[in-house]
Amino acid sequence: MKRILLVFLAAMMFSACHTQKKTTGTKMEISENGTPVESTTGTKNPDEQNVSAVASPKVIVYKTKKDYSHNVPVILSDDKKTIVSYPHPKDVYYNGRLAYPTPLVDGYLLDNRGIGPNVAFLSYTYEEYCKLDKVPDINTLYKKIIDKDPITEMWLCGFRHNYGSDISVKLNDMIYNHYLEKKSERIK
Repeated sequence: MKRILLVFLAAMMFSACHTQKKTTGTKMEISENGTPVESTTGTKNPDEQNVSAVASPKVIVYKTKKDYSHNVPVILSDDKKTIVSYPHPKDVYYNGRLAYPTPLVDGYLLDNRGIGPNVAFLSYTYEEYCKLDKVPDINTLYKKIIDKDPITEMWLCGFRHNYGSDISVKLNDMIYNHYLEKKSERIK
């Protein structure tokens, strides 16, 4: 009985994470604490009273100084002196495959891991890291950083649920037509 109650409460909390009202348009903005926020750019459609609960990852498109597409990312503190977030070796997968970024046109990459402006890359490749039995200690991870400032551009392009299954095609179209600047929020 307790298990059922816990599952029910978890489901309720999950579904309450993000509620989106249908609007004629949305734009991504960064709040004061650095989290993405959708703001409406149009008026609500009065014919559509449907409100849906959506939990969806952010769409991050970025470029790096060098090719780090096979290297495991970690997140550093603002002063870049400590690692504040890192994956477990079992968590470097996205949809059952290693979470390599998806290549896009003009050298851009679509993040599939959950990076942000303070990303750094480890010398561990995804193939090496996923075979580890446990996460190395934080000092070892920090020593494995090969670039503390690898990003040349980073864009917040909304949420994955807005793109459907052809996300790469839509993002490539945005890049090709120079819409990143118009329809996305530059975060680095």
